[in-house]
Amino acid sequence: MRKWVLDYYQSRPGLKVLQERIDEFIISYEAKKEQERKEKEALAAEDGWTVVIHHKGRKKTTDSETGIAVGSVSQAAVMDNMDKKKKKDVGLDFYRFQKREAKRNEIMVLQSKFEQDKKRIQQLRAARKFRPY
Repeated sequence: MRKWVLDYYQSRPGLKVLQERIDEFIISYEAKKEQERKEKEALAAEDGWTVVIHHKGRKKTTDSETGIAVGSVSQAAVMDNMDKKKKKDVGLDFYRFQKREAKRNEIMVLQSKFEQDKKRIQQLRAARKFRPY
């Protein structure tokens, strides 16, 4: 049983050791990729050709360490642009017939108010007359 426990703990190193192994692997992998890229460029340069490489994906817009926008528009500038743009809200009178109906309704309301005002003025004038009985 002790042997199995010892094997288990040896197969799972601590966080520091694991981080060191990961860092070493990543460094060696990046160096290998860089070496392959240089070899391809040297081979293309020997033949006198210009190599055009297609990069998939979008360009990096922020620096991963500092979080500062690099080579592109920053988030603050994007937000400022969004605020400056006029918002296109579709109102209730989007269609032409809706606009006509709204104008017609407004005119009808104004006419009815005018008629009510005329009646009220007539009533006030009638109330001013002298009636002794």
